[in-house]
Amino acid sequence: MILTAYINDAAYDFDVPQDMLDEGESFFSKIDADMDGGYQMSREFVDNPGRKERCQIVADRILDALSAGNKTLALLLCAYIIDRMPGVTVAHIDTEGDIFHTRFGNAAEHEPKELVTDEQARDKANESLSEIYKVGRVHKFSVRDALTGKWEESPAVKSEEEAKKLRAAAFDKLYRDMKGRVISLDDDES
Repeated sequence: MILTAYINDAAYDFDVPQDMLDEGESFFSKIDADMDGGYQMSREFVDNPGRKERCQIVADRILDALSAGNKTLALLLCAYIIDRMPGVTVAHIDTEGDIFHTRFGNAAEHEPKELVTDEQARDKANESLSEIYKVGRVHKFSVRDALTGKWEESPAVKSEEEAKKLRAAAFDKLYRDMKGRVISLDDDES
């Protein structure tokens, strides 16, 4: 089953395997048990999160899983949402710091965002990459994490040519992310 998550301007289609839904109840119950005592949702502590709040919390955790490169956890969390909110196929996950702004729906009632053009994706990818710079005897560049907004430095490399290759690979990944993608257990990307 597919859960489409809109994160910033990109759509991610999470291809959740049926066996993950069928066999995930023990994992889902552990998530529920973690929230039974209440949960800090943005600036507000919610004593007894309801079904929607629990799914908003889990959607926020999807961002953490993606940021950590853990696609298996991201898919399990999507499975939780699909299981706990039957009929939901779309999640708009807030990245501005307010979990309460995350919302859910299905494809029939969803108004899709205009797709990002190739030119827009290239421009956004370039905005998220610094130029190559030299630090002592090594070369580096910085990448802005799309989920956190923080700049992270690349590994230090000895030659500018090596740094150009790394930056080109980072650009390609950012470009693909801007265009959205399918996330499944079968792909090699995280």
